[in-house]
Parts: sequence; C-alpha cells; structure tokens
Amino acid sequence: MKRDTGVGAGWGGAAVFLAALFFFTGGLCADVRVEDPLARATRSLETSRSLSDYTAVLVKQERFGGTLAREEQILFKYAEPGRVYMRWIGKVNKGQEALYVKGENEDRLKAHKGGFLGLVTVNVDPTGKMAMEGQHHPIFHAGIGFTTEVVLRDLEKGLKKGDVRVVERSRQTLDGREVVVMEAFFPETVTGVTHTVKKGETLWDVAEAHHQDMYVILSVNKGVDTPKDVKEGQALVVPDYYCRRSVSYYDADTELLVKIENYDWDDNLYEVYHYTDLQFNVGLSSDDFDPDNKGYKF
Repeated sequence: MKRDTGVGAGWGGAAVFLAALFFFTGGLCADVRVEDPLARATRSLETSRSLSDYTAVLVKQERFGGTLAREEQILFKYAEPGRVYMRWIGKVNKGQEALYVKGENEDRLKAHKGGFLGLVTVNVDPTGKMAMEGQHHPIFHAGIGFTTEVVLRDLEKGLKKGDVRVVERSRQTLDGREVVVMEAFFPETVTGVTHTVKKGETLWDVAEAHHQDMYVILSVNKGVDTPKDVKEGQALVVPDYYCRRSVSYYDADTELLVKIENYDWDDNLYEVYHYTDLQFNVGLSSDDFDPDNKGYKF
C-alpha cells in the first residue's frame, strides 16, 4: 500500500522547505524505518511471560467473510499457566461467560450465553463448532502473549525472506498513555504453500502442520466454511503470513503490545484486539477461575 506524502505543486519551493523542516525536526507525520523490527515485539513477549497474571477490558472486533462483526467488550482475566476467564460486559453478548483452565474440566471450555440462554451452561471442546462460533481464535490463544508471538513469528519470517517492511509511526496517546505505533507491510497478494488434505484431517491439523492460524487458512480458501469442511485430496492454500498489514501499539512504559489491528489482503480490517485498563500481578487466585465463584453465573 502506497501512502501519499507528496506536496502539491502549487505550493512551490516554500512548501518543499517547510515539509523538509517538519520531517527533520521530528514532525508528527514522519515515518521512521525501524532499525531492529524485532526488538519491540521481543521485549513485549518477554514482559508478558514475566507476568504471573493480569486483568483487562478486552475490546475485540473480527471479520467473518465480508462482514465486520460488531465490537465486543469483555472483562478479561488471565493467569499462568493457561487460565482464562471472560465475561462480556458491552452491548454485544452481554452477560456471556467463558472459563478455561488448561488440564482441568477434561480440557474443555465452560461457557454460557447471555440473557435467557444463559440459564444453560455447557462444557465443550474449545476448538469445536459451538466454542468457535463468532471467534477467530480458541480461548487458549487469548491474551497478550499469544498475540505477540504471532507478530514476532511473522516478522522473523518476513525479515528472513525479505518480504516485510516495518515503519514506526508517530507516538500517540491511547487510553491516556503514550504508545509507540509500528506498522508492518507484508506481500500485497497471498503467498504460501499448497497443502493436500489427508484422510481425516481438519483445518486444525493443517494449521498445526504449517504453524499458521486456522481461521487465516479458512478465510483465504473460498468455499471452506468450517474447520471440518474439507475432504481428502482437496488442495488448500496455506498463507506464509497472518495478514497483509499489521498495526501494533506498544505501551511506551511497560513495552507490552496493548492493541493490534490486522488487515486482510483486500486491505479490509480483519480484526482488532485492544487491552484497556490493564492491571498486572494483581494476585488472581484459584477462586477467579472457579465456576462456583459467587460472582459468576455458570
């Protein structure tokens, strides 16, 4: 994607001088090529791994087919190792809850809908149809750490192949805090490999084999609607990269990746994950991940 940073011819030499002055004095519109594109993502990942737990309000929006779903607001709790609690608090799916603790409940997701449907709690496969309805990712991929891993994986691959260009945008204020904004540009068209589906394989198997996200594979293979909607001998495109363009927002103080916007190969917004009101190492206990917690409605 090309960005217009030119100056209209009618401005003449004075405009050229002012534009040059604005750039060299650190003007807000100047883009800076990043010397070490991996540095911030690496520090973010290291910081996220150092946290024992955190809470946040997760603002989430995802595209399904040609439709960008409505924005969701979710009270989010995360604690190592692999414990996640989510309660929808905005207008979309209000009252819905989800709980996952790795290795417990037969490794199943416990959840219920909001409203009247919330009377029924289910225990389901976190990668199954019911759990993945309206979701790009399974619940065990939720959190800052996994998101940062995806960013770092694509940057490393892109730099090795010479496929990625990374620029640092002007610093901004987000949720009252200073953030560093990095934008990564990957190939404008889908590049990747062809995978021939083996007997019994689903998109989850294909994703694991190629270290790629399941829903990304699903989204670029037209006619495939679910992870099981494939058959033996079918040829699937597995993209090299997660997206066409990615905009990452790193907290200038904590260095954590607090927001990410990913764009598909039509340059449409594919998904947004934004962690607000972050609180670190708050001492979450087993009660915070217990379905019998009196504050929960499982």
